[in-house]
Parts: sequence; structure tokens; C-alpha cells
Amino acid sequence: MESIYKEIKLKTLLYKFLFFITSITSSIIIACMVILFIVPMFEKNDIIPAEIYIYGNEVPIKVQEEINNAVSTNIESIYNRLLANIQLSIAFFSAALVLFTIVFGAIYFSKIREAEKQIKKIQETPEMFFRRFYREQYNKNASNLFSQDHIKRNDAINKLTFNPEINKNDYDLLQEVLNKELNYDLHFYFNQNINTLTNILKKIDNSGTISFLIKILKEQKYDLLKHNNILTHVIADNSPETVAYIKDLLVNNDELGTNLVSMLASSGKLNDYIGFILEKGNASTLQMVINMSYSNMWHIKTDNFFDRILSRDDIDNQSLHSIISSKSFVDREKIALVLHFYSKNTQKFDLPLNNLVGTISSNENAKKEFLILAEKDDYKELVKEYFKKNDHQKSFFDNFQNNFIIKQDSNKPEIKPPSVVIKENGLYLSDDGSFIIDKDGLKYTVTLYSRSVFGPMFPVKSGVMVNGIFIDIEEIKKNHEK
Repeated sequence: MESIYKEIKLKTLLYKFLFFITSITSSIIIACMVILFIVPMFEKNDIIPAEIYIYGNEVPIKVQEEINNAVSTNIESIYNRLLANIQLSIAFFSAALVLFTIVFGAIYFSKIREAEKQIKKIQETPEMFFRRFYREQYNKNASNLFSQDHIKRNDAINKLTFNPEINKNDYDLLQEVLNKELNYDLHFYFNQNINTLTNILKKIDNSGTISFLIKILKEQKYDLLKHNNILTHVIADNSPETVAYIKDLLVNNDELGTNLVSMLASSGKLNDYIGFILEKGNASTLQMVINMSYSNMWHIKTDNFFDRILSRDDIDNQSLHSIISSKSFVDREKIALVLHFYSKNTQKFDLPLNNLVGTISSNENAKKEFLILAEKDDYKELVKEYFKKNDHQKSFFDNFQNNFIIKQDSNKPEIKPPSVVIKENGLYLSDDGSFIIDKDGLKYTVTLYSRSVFGPMFPVKSGVMVNGIFIDIEEIKKNHEK
């Protein structure tokens, strides 16, 4: 390669040297030709005197002047002709010089162009060599792409990564390789092979590859270990087709939906779908988002949680229970959401309301908020009816006994506050704390009472039931301290 470049360089210098030598030689030859052949062609005259003197008085002075004038005029004429001939010679010389310059210049530049073509051809030679090398490598590895030997197949797939000659003509074959790979049992190179093939296909045709991956996910039963890598590539795409597919999973696929929420959160894209999940997501995805919102590590935007969930047509009980225990909602929002859905279906959402009332039982401000919202026209009769069925919970609202909803019916016995029951019955706690004893010596075994059927997830208190009223041992301790 280096010798060829040196040869071209020497040829270029030679052409330049020949051009200048030829130009100079041509100029000398033309000049000689002018001197030897053109100048002799000019008319030759004898020496003409510049001025004639006549001695004696034979010719008058006037005639002498006329003769001298004639001689002078003749000399000027000869001079002018000679000057014209010289100018003509110069013109011929210049024209010949230009002609030679053009001819030899054309030859010179044609040689330069030829040299440039040679250089370009030489420069393209390595590229042609490597293109042929990679194409031959691809053809040799094509059979190994379908090999049953995982090592051979992995080696062939890895070589595709560094092969620049793969193009759209190879797309269908590589799709088939990817589809075939998914049908193999899991092995050590499985995820690496899937990821490599997917990346190569995306480089050739990104939108077509995403559509192909979505088709695979739709047609095959989702396998976390096999399809998780594919799903990662899908959620990284922002095309309308992909967004529509992801939203469909969040609504209609409970099993894949929860895994999808986790992947969206890990990739930082959960906030792109958070509004949709809150408004239309299925029970599992909604509950997962609510639970994940507890932690700041996912950077979930909770500003519009309340409004978006309130816009839902329906919600599952467990999601409402999660909301009640969530720190992402203030008490007023929790109460408003529970009452909103309770008014839609009192039978379905009876347990969440029961859980809410039990949760706020020790929070005076929350109980006040509850009664304010419950007195709205849409809720007041429903909530009053609820307390008729759950009469024991009225005792949580000792300070609101005159409220329209909490107020006792005249035909029912008065439900006394726990503090009154403690005093009237002389209740006190045994030394070991396992019994509550009344003034007559009757023992009540201390038991754990849950305010929800969902057990230890929600607040649990220790106490006894006396005449249908729950007595918390903490209330007894406070009463004795007084």
C-alpha cells in the first residue's frame, strides 16, 4: 500500500517536471521559428539613408528638402511595417504558447485525475475487503444461529453484534432466530441472546421490532423469566401502539399488570401512566401503586391521587383499605373516598367504612371531619343507617352524641360511653393484666379486638365487652390514674 502511494507521488512530480520543461522548450522553439522563418519573409530594402545632403548648387534647397522628406516618409513606412510584423509575430507566439499550455495542461490534469481515481480505488479497497469479510462471516454463522448447542448459538449471535453488513434483507431471518430462541428451555445464555437479537432488530427497524415483540407477548403465555427482557424493550418505547398496549395490560391483565407497574417504576416511567392507573387501572395495579406511594424511593407524584381515584366508577375493597392506612392521603381525603364509594354500593363497601370508623376512633379531628362530610345530603341517611347496624361504633363518638347521625333513637336503650360504664360497674384491671373485674367480682377475660376482619393489618386493641360496649384496658388505666 505504501509503495503504491510513493509511486503515485513520483508520477505526479514527473508530470509537473515534464509540463514545465515542455512549456519552456515549446517557447524556445516558437521563438526560433519566428526568427528563422517569419522574419526573413519581411520585405528587405537596401540601406536607406536617414537624410541626403547635396553638395554644390546644382539642386535647389527646396528640392533637397523634398528629397529628404520623401526619404523620411519611406523610413517611417518601413518602420511601421516592421513593427506590425513584430506585433504579429508576438501574437502568433502568444497564441501558440496558449495552445501548448492548454494541450499540455489537459494532459497534466488528466493524469492528476487518473491518480486521484487510483487513490480513491486504493482507499476503497480495505472497505470492500471488510464488507466481503463480514458478509462471509455472516453466511458461515447462519447455520449456527439455529444450532441446538447453546454455546455455538450464543457465539454466532454475539458475532452479529459487531457485523456492520447486517441489513434489512436479514431482518426476517433474525426474527425467526429470536422466535426460535424463545421456544428453547431456559439456559445460561438465554437472556443475553434475547437482548442481543432484540437490539439488532431494533437497529434495523425499531417500530417493526416493537410490533413484533408485542405480538409475541400477546400470543404467548407470559413467562416472567422468558418474557421480562422483551417487556423491558416494549415499555422503553413511546409509540402510540406501545402506550395503548401497556394501558390495556394495566386494565385487563392482573398477573402481568403488577409486574408491569414494578418495571415502569424501576425505569422511571411510572409517572407517565400514574394518572391512567388511578382512574382506570385494575385492582392489583391500583393497590400496588397506592402501596408504592408510601416510599419516596419511587419518586411517585401523588399531587392528584385523590381527584383521580374519585373519578373512578368503581374500586376494590382492598384498595380502599390501603387508602385508609396510607400516608399519601390526609384524613379528609380518606373519609371522602370511602363515603363516595359507600354511597355507590353500601353492601360492597360496608367493611371499608367499618375499618375507617375504627381507624379514626382515637382522632377527634378526623371524627369531626367524618361527621361534617357524612352530613351531606348524598351520605347522611346512608351513614345513619350504617350506625344503626353497627350500633357499638357510636361509642367512638362520645363527644358527638347530639349529632344527627350519632344521636340515639328514643325507643332504644341509651348507649353509655365507656367511661360511664367503667364507673358504674367499678371495673378495674387484675394485677397480671389478664382480667377486668367488676365491683361484684365478675371477671372478664381481656381479649384482642380487631376493628376489621382483616386482622393485624389494622389497629387492634385489648379489652372486654361489657353490656355490648367495648371497654379498652387503656381507658380503665386512665380512669384509675384519675
